[in-house]
Amino acid sequence: MAIKAWARLNAPWREAFRLAWEAFGAGTIPVGAVVVDESETVVARGRNRIFETAAPRGQLAGTRLAHAEVNALAQLLPTERHHRSTLYTTVEPCVLCVSATSLATVGRIVFAAQDLHSGGRRLLEVDLAVPRQLNLDIEGPVGGPLESLAEALHLAFFLGQASRGEAFVRTYREQRPALFPLAETLIGLRTLTLEEAVATIGRLQSTG
Repeated sequence: MAIKAWARLNAPWREAFRLAWEAFGAGTIPVGAVVVDESETVVARGRNRIFETAAPRGQLAGTRLAHAEVNALAQLLPTERHHRSTLYTTVEPCVLCVSATSLATVGRIVFAAQDLHSGGRRLLEVDLAVPRQLNLDIEGPVGGPLESLAEALHLAFFLGQASRGEAFVRTYREQRPALFPLAETLIGLRTLTLEEAVATIGRLQSTG
């Protein structure tokens, strides 16, 4: 991802990716999420904390439920409706997070990269057979270098977690083999800041 493309990102995407990179450095699944109001102002932030032992007050850690989207949504006031708000997330949300977004009354999800292994956007196609429907729009993936970075970062975590990610990696070897070089590069850059990593990838791609 070229540094110019990164510089053009809007504030919600920049914050979501910053959180994903922070999760990567902390040794947990690199997904970041933010909720914005109708003016595109970030009002809540969260990142994956499944493999961590601590989290800010009101967020989850050390549990399979500690997804980035859940941690962001948990900060929204339950006394208000959020139908005009949008959840930005770096990776397609799973069924848990699609449902959590609906229950939080947030009306829209935008995700950067598809999750071929456990993405939940097709939940919208399911007839729930109850009066309460999801009342939710989902958009993504966004395409271009933003999608590639998000997807490769997600894969990079599981490449380094053989016992946890065997099925995930197998899915991507079958369907996204071209993604592996970028994912392997990201593993070697995890001690850098996100901006430094993006700049390094840009240089490597321009000389490759």
